[in-house]
Amino acid sequence: MANDAGNYSDVYKSWKHHLFNFKLADRGTATPGLRKPQLAALYAALGHLVMSPTTTGTVVMPTGTGKTDTMLGLLIAGRLSRTLFLVPSDALRTQLVEKCRGLKKLREIGAVSDIALNPIVNALSSKMSVEDVAQLAEANVIVATPQTLQRFEEDALQALSSLCSHLIIDEAHHVAAKTWWRVKNAFKAKPCLQFTATPFREDSQPIEGKIIYNYPLKDAQNDGYFKPIEFHPVREYNLDLADQVISEKAVELLRSDLALGLNHLLMVRAKSQKRAEELFLIYKRHEDLSPVLIHSKVKNRLNILDEIVQKKHKIIVCVDMLGEGFDLPELKIAAIHDQHKSPAVTLQFIGRLTRVDDKLGDAKFVSNIANQKIDHQMAALYKESADWSSVIRDVSHEKINREIEKEAFTEQFSDNTNAENIFGLNPNPKVSAVAFHVARDHWRPEQAKRFSRRKEMLQFFSINDEADTIIMVTRRESPVGWAQTSEIVDTNWILYLAYYHAADSTLFIHTSGDESQATYFLNLIAKKSRRINGEPTFRTLHNIKLMRLQNVGLSRARKDLRFTMHVGRDINTVISEIENGTAKKSNIFATGFELGERTTVGCSHKGKIWEMNSSSIMYWIEWCRRVSRKINDATIHPSDILKDVMRAEKITDSWPRGLFYADWPETIAIENEQRISLYFNGKIFNLLDIQLGKIQRVDDLTLSIPVLGMAEDGTEHQLPVISIRLYEDSYKFSCPEVKIIFSEESPLELYLDANPLVLLGVDGAIIEGNYRFFTPNGLGIKLPIALIEAWEWGATKIHKESMRAERDLDTVQGFTFSRIESDYAFIFNDDGSGEIADLVAIRESKDVIYVDLYHCKFCPMKEGVVRPGARVDDVYEVCGQASRSVKWLHTQEKFFDRLMDRYQKSLPKGFIRILKGDPKQLELLRNKCHDHEMVFRFVIVQPAISAEKISAEQLAVLGTSYSYIKNVSGSDIKVVTSP
Repeated sequence: MANDAGNYSDVYKSWKHHLFNFKLADRGTATPGLRKPQLAALYAALGHLVMSPTTTGTVVMPTGTGKTDTMLGLLIAGRLSRTLFLVPSDALRTQLVEKCRGLKKLREIGAVSDIALNPIVNALSSKMSVEDVAQLAEANVIVATPQTLQRFEEDALQALSSLCSHLIIDEAHHVAAKTWWRVKNAFKAKPCLQFTATPFREDSQPIEGKIIYNYPLKDAQNDGYFKPIEFHPVREYNLDLADQVISEKAVELLRSDLALGLNHLLMVRAKSQKRAEELFLIYKRHEDLSPVLIHSKVKNRLNILDEIVQKKHKIIVCVDMLGEGFDLPELKIAAIHDQHKSPAVTLQFIGRLTRVDDKLGDAKFVSNIANQKIDHQMAALYKESADWSSVIRDVSHEKINREIEKEAFTEQFSDNTNAENIFGLNPNPKVSAVAFHVARDHWRPEQAKRFSRRKEMLQFFSINDEADTIIMVTRRESPVGWAQTSEIVDTNWILYLAYYHAADSTLFIHTSGDESQATYFLNLIAKKSRRINGEPTFRTLHNIKLMRLQNVGLSRARKDLRFTMHVGRDINTVISEIENGTAKKSNIFATGFELGERTTVGCSHKGKIWEMNSSSIMYWIEWCRRVSRKINDATIHPSDILKDVMRAEKITDSWPRGLFYADWPETIAIENEQRISLYFNGKIFNLLDIQLGKIQRVDDLTLSIPVLGMAEDGTEHQLPVISIRLYEDSYKFSCPEVKIIFSEESPLELYLDANPLVLLGVDGAIIEGNYRFFTPNGLGIKLPIALIEAWEWGATKIHKESMRAERDLDTVQGFTFSRIESDYAFIFNDDGSGEIADLVAIRESKDVIYVDLYHCKFCPMKEGVVRPGARVDDVYEVCGQASRSVKWLHTQEKFFDRLMDRYQKSLPKGFIRILKGDPKQLELLRNKCHDHEMVFRFVIVQPAISAEKISAEQLAVLGTSYSYIKNVSGSDIKVVTSP
């Protein structure tokens, strides 16, 4: 039997003389040996160390398939002289050291014989000096966490790197963190292997390195390395009852397994210490199962962990304390009160409970499947009859394949090691380019490697397999501006990109350098190129709705004034000068909506095109393709593009009349509203639950806007009104004692001074601050008569608007529901503060989800009589509600999350918001929305309007909403009236 006798040299010499046994285990004959993924991973790793020792290799092995023993087997099979193991936690460090010192499992299966001595292992737990590091020379294996090595001075870390021959990183999905990267960088000249079950990071940062072996989770299941997974769902939409229902089901499963003689334990998963303490109060009544609470602040935590390992507690309430580095096979039941939202963490978590042990049963998971707010890739886990064994396999496959696709894109640039160096820098270029027409025969990408300029040297260069993309990095030295000497210089690293879009014979050039550098690069890689500039460049502005020119540069034909730059509010004269020919466009930067989404576009007469964004090279290439389609479309006439540009007009003497709609600033997108709150009088109001009322004109210089909010406890409150005072050259908001909680807490009125509310006028103009924005073609648009539909209301009490919890059908909303009920599969009553619409009606057809938003308003009763007519006041509020709801476009699952939240919060009050259908349909729609098109339609229901008597003023207000919704979303509206 091998022992621990000997020094470093003795151990290493025994490994060099040892013949590692690569025998595969045979379950049929009970012959011990390596598992299939272990054997394959060892072969892949050893081959990689021979063929590409300077390239980081990544081995993907699901939790429970023998990853740790594979790493240890590599020490002897590869005869690694001195290895640093980097692990993410103290628990994993302790676990690895214990396994490494005995090689117990490898010896039991016959992979390592008595000839090989156990390694001398040193675990690092504190800062070391260079002298201390030198003492580590007696170790064959050194184990450390990045947190420990972070305390090393740079010279000590370099000494450790020099001492070690190899670096092996466990749980490599942590590797992009700053502390890990410092170690990785110090070892960049040493062979490095990374092991992980999930080769992707939830912060979207890449894991550097090539995936040299991937053992799919499907194979692990088929090969019997994972026990089957049972999912036991509960469905409880009342949040006050959900935890109790989950606990009852989980304890029932535990007692059933114990009765069968299975020594199983139940883990209760909470997202925070506070939640864990709340849940422990629910579970502690099961005294015979000895529940225990454990988290980082619990006293005697180490003693409790020991008791857990000794199985003294059958129920363990924790906050991710039993994840990476904690191996307890008896943990077979999990009560998931707070789901992980990350596929990576979920897969790790599940893997801990699915290890194979003949003495134990199958893993069981319990969770509430009502209203799950999770990544759509994980949504399939929480369906009624979900097969978790299948789902986690598919999710793992999808996520890992995505990383492999990224790697495949990178590997298109595989002509040499330069590509790896470039992508290792994680390039995130500004999205910009200059385009050229280049014949296919004149595109010469291979010439880029001849790049050579004085004081600028080529460092990295690569062309992809398709020969349509070049990535290049150079190093340039230039004199410093403040000294007349060549002793010191500035060093700049320049990125060059070229993409050739063969379909349009168009070449796109990007460089982080200057014009001369771009020209030199172009002349290297293309012959007889023709720059696309002038008017075709401005075709990129095509199809931008509600376009605002943020800055405009003009070329002028005057001797005393050749160029002028216009920013912000002085756009009106600029547009007219362009249109009448007294000035020529030099450059334009604009914002607006394209296909219902916010976008930015920049273009110049010289040919530069850009977007206010930085992104990956893959995105830059896709952007080039989109731009190519526009600039090569001769049917787009740039002279027509500016006709719909928003003009800006300063408001001076008085506020415009006819302002009917107020909404939060453009800086607050709908996805941010749920993260923003208002604070008033000791209560917190989520911005989504705030309703801004109809704008009131106090006097010529003062506007006021009522504010109604629903607090977290479900009670409605009237907040102080928001008032806006107009001054000669400015404006001032007032909303005393109300604070906004965003990235920080500040007075709401100060926030609105810098980010003014958006106000909409009946003429179609948009007011922000003391400026009025409009397009000449968009003013005074009236609703097309064809969009009006008259209903016979019969004896319906149209002076009553809402059906409320009682489902009163003798109301405008109730009659509307009765009228449309048969047309939809799902109808939701969203009436109340913070509503999306009074009725949300949904139907499906093939791959499309149709969502119709019904905005209902009552007809006022005067002197006991209700008379539909032509009163313009009857359309202001409902048009504002319809205009406000357009921002829910493109929010996908957030839209359905909002409905589900409101459904759940209303349940304790006895208000059942789902009028047709059930919550399961809502969940299914939320899951489908990622791969189904969502088509919105907006319906205004106002019986106070008489179709026969409708006035021009009413049509103007309705036309404003129609125009606004059409421009932002591309959707039509319908207006329902009385005859």
